Amino acid sequence: MSLRLQHTRFLNAGFIGALASFALPACSVTPLGATDTGIAAARAKSPPGGDLFDRECAACHGRRGEGLTLAPAIMGGGALGKYPRDDTSSSNPAYSTNAQVLSDTSRVPGRASRGIFVTAQDLYDYVSTRMPLPKSSAGTLKPEEYWMIVNYMLIAHGSLVPPDGITAANAKSVNIAH
Repeated sequence: MSLRLQHTRFLNAGFIGALASFALPACSVTPLGATDTGIAAARAKSPPGGDLFDRECAACHGRRGEGLTLAPAIMGGGALGKYPRDDTSSSNPAYSTNAQVLSDTSRVPGRASRGIFVTAQDLYDYVSTRMPLPKSSAGTLKPEEYWMIVNYMLIAHGSLVPPDGITAANAKSVNIAH
């Protein structure tokens, strides 16, 4: 091989390597769900809530609350929207709208799948009566366990939670970060 060809290959390899080093950071993907910082804060402030979330929620919603095949995202950007999202246009490609339709057969057609989420009380009212699935298991946790899960979720989600946590006494004053 000629010296000129070797030199050209060397320059091309260097150019491609330099181009890749600039392009790769721009192509990085932000993971769905709660951030590492949010998860760490939630684990520190609500360890029992984290354990309950892992046991009761993560199988369907993911460890980060990112949403899996059978369930929507419930923590992080775009999750816990004030209004129910249109299940026919999920922003999470892994979320199966068919699974949601099948799991929500008791809903009157055209009626929203849930009420609005403004406060921690709204979230508690929903999860304590509708989770975990299947519907035969919904509402089977103790009230204090649901509060622990709500605390964990909202801390990980980035909502401002009182130092002593969310309780039935203060839940209506704790807003969900949107």
